[in-house]
Amino acid sequence: MSRWRGWSALVCCLAGVAALTIITADREVSVPVSYADVAVGEAGSSTDFDAHVLDVRVTQAVLRDEYSEPLTTAARFVVVDLTADARTDDVSFSGDVWLLTTTGHRYGPRPEFSRGHPPSIEPGFTATGTYVFQVPADRLDGARLLVEPPTPLFLTYDVTVRVDLGLTDDTPLLLEPVMLPSPSTEATR
Repeated sequence: MSRWRGWSALVCCLAGVAALTIITADREVSVPVSYADVAVGEAGSSTDFDAHVLDVRVTQAVLRDEYSEPLTTAARFVVVDLTADARTDDVSFSGDVWLLTTTGHRYGPRPEFSRGHPPSIEPGFTATGTYVFQVPADRLDGARLLVEPPTPLFLTYDVTVRVDLGLTDDTPLLLEPVMLPSPSTEATR
């Protein structure tokens, strides 16, 4: 009987290690994805959502609201207005939106502007919001926005929406600070 307990304890430990490996594994290695490549204004579809970029602006100053002082940078702020429709499940875009440069650098949204991000939405709703990324000026050319599906608990196949932002070395720099619009949600059906 004690031999049986020893084997069952070993199997339980191995199952626990396997579960932890699946849960904590690096997303890019563990979850197979393909890309829905689109341009600004075009919709890209993932399993749970459709997303598209409405507008892209490049500036060195951003206002959170009409009462705040602008946040400025010597680099560039890339301000991206995004809209998304939840299709099958609730969707939240916290931690799943990145700016990817042609040099392989990945930039997350500036946390100071997180209140402008699209809110979590349920199927049948559309959310609109704004992301602000701070990027060195020499890395703007060819940058793309990645809108990743939420990280699953178990390995699944999914689609990441990859948006060509149309940025080049000649993209005009807005001289006036960009004020972030308020995020919104509306029913779509």
